[in-house]
Amino acid sequence: MLKKYNYLINKFNRHLALQLCLMILVSLASLGCLEASEPEKGALEDTQEDTLEVQILAVNDLHGQLEPSAGKVVKGYNETGDPIRVDAGGMQYLATHIKELSSENPNTFVVSAGDSMGASPLLSSLFHDEPTIKALNMMELDFSAVGNHELDKGIDELIRIQNGDSDPTGGNLRNSSFEGAQFQFLAANMVDESTNDTIFPAYNITYVQGVPIGFIGISLKDTPSKVTPSGVEGLRFLDEAETINEQVEKLKDKGVETIVVIIHDGGSQEGLYNESLNMSGPIVDVIKATDDEVDVFVTGHTHQAYNAVIDGRPVTEAGSAGNVLTDIDLVISNKTCDVIEGRSRNVIVSRDVPEDSEVSELIEKYKSLVAPRANKVIGNIAGNITRAAINSGESALGDVIADAQLYATSNPEDGGAVVAFMNPGGIRADLVYDQLSGGELPGQVTYGEAFSVQPFGNNLVTMTLNGTQIDALLEQQFDNPSPGSKRILQVSKGFSYTWNESAPTGEKVNISSIKINGTSIDPSSSYRVTVNGFLADGGDNFSVMKTGTDRKVGSSDLDTFVNYLAAFSPLTPGSENRIVLEK
Repeated sequence: MLKKYNYLINKFNRHLALQLCLMILVSLASLGCLEASEPEKGALEDTQEDTLEVQILAVNDLHGQLEPSAGKVVKGYNETGDPIRVDAGGMQYLATHIKELSSENPNTFVVSAGDSMGASPLLSSLFHDEPTIKALNMMELDFSAVGNHELDKGIDELIRIQNGDSDPTGGNLRNSSFEGAQFQFLAANMVDESTNDTIFPAYNITYVQGVPIGFIGISLKDTPSKVTPSGVEGLRFLDEAETINEQVEKLKDKGVETIVVIIHDGGSQEGLYNESLNMSGPIVDVIKATDDEVDVFVTGHTHQAYNAVIDGRPVTEAGSAGNVLTDIDLVISNKTCDVIEGRSRNVIVSRDVPEDSEVSELIEKYKSLVAPRANKVIGNIAGNITRAAINSGESALGDVIADAQLYATSNPEDGGAVVAFMNPGGIRADLVYDQLSGGELPGQVTYGEAFSVQPFGNNLVTMTLNGTQIDALLEQQFDNPSPGSKRILQVSKGFSYTWNESAPTGEKVNISSIKINGTSIDPSSSYRVTVNGFLADGGDNFSVMKTGTDRKVGSSDLDTFVNYLAAFSPLTPGSENRIVLEK
């Protein structure tokens, strides 16, 4: 069903054969590692000749951001306490930083903690993220964990990305075969539920001067709730810590003492990009539950930048969109093959270095292909319309998107919806008045900018729910909040309700406060509701959506948004008065 083992006969056979040869050539050295006793980590009693230094350069959550994004990195604070923000990112600059750091140590590995693709700008997404994979090939990426967004288009598409071949839907406009990823996806805890076999390798063992180094890849356990469920049908995602411990045992049995975990899960902190103040989030519990034989954790998913030590091990994350790059240096004993010292730092991907010519040429080629579509002006805005939520969880852009979806489906011939709900995680960018991406005037919105707001290509689904189900849906917002943020659905005009922050889970919304056009809903009455396909399948753990009946599939969410912009320009920010928070 999944074509799951094609990658075993692709170009990585050459890589595996090389590894086998190296294992044979260094068998005596490896036996020496196995027989030696383990020194205390941090001890530096070995002479320089008795150690080797390995460098790991890590990124995460690139999301196809080939060009520099509008985001800035807070570098520090001035004398008045205001943040000092610097421009960062762009793959042509990221490539230069990687190559410059790699030149300092021949024993360098480049890894990604996942989400290199998916939720990407039009420049990458229009071509099914092949440009991003090509750029990562140019940067000589070695290994990547499978992030949840790598599965946005399903497992078969990810296997195509790994192995190569032309996209059947025309994603490759050059009419030539896509070479695929020249790096290896690793996913120890993503298995075929019928066989319990992994879809991609669980780990890789690479030898450096006779010393084996193990890289374990781990996917987000909650992936099924983060992507369209039908896209991961037939897959099961195992517990992260338990899987790590199982793989550590396998690596130890093979004589591997240096172990690096690349995991698409993370945490958050309150400091600068090289700090770890008040670390929190699921990664903390994962690490504390893992075997202390793991030497380093390279993390992702939360789009945070931190450089932490948790349970005695370095734990890093490099922000998102290629704005930060992590540099990890491991000093390994040639006698024991184990890490005796580890150092890590996050480096801002500054733009004061030369552009990498190869990556720049790649970007310019795809920009020329996408420009006619991306730069087309589709409407106007009167001011910034952002996804930043107020205390109730409502946002101005969330209001606008929900209104667009209601507008597209409120006609009785189109389903006759009376309310639309939008998941906040599906809103990926702001509409900025002064953003100029293709020669347009201030306030004008291009197709490419609209695409950046809603890049997933979900179709709208209109269904019937009764009042009790709508109440249960709103309660589910508080049963499964995302780490570090609220999971509050954005709602269309005419729909309103109040939720109480101090009320117990399951009782935060009084059904009598839920109103449509000022009238409280009836628990037993039926209502037509519009959502995107992700929510309709129960995405983000909104399982109530799966019980909706009389479903009608409509246009794509992006087309709906574009048409709404054209019809109601100049568009103004949403009112942000539909959801009321009581303390």
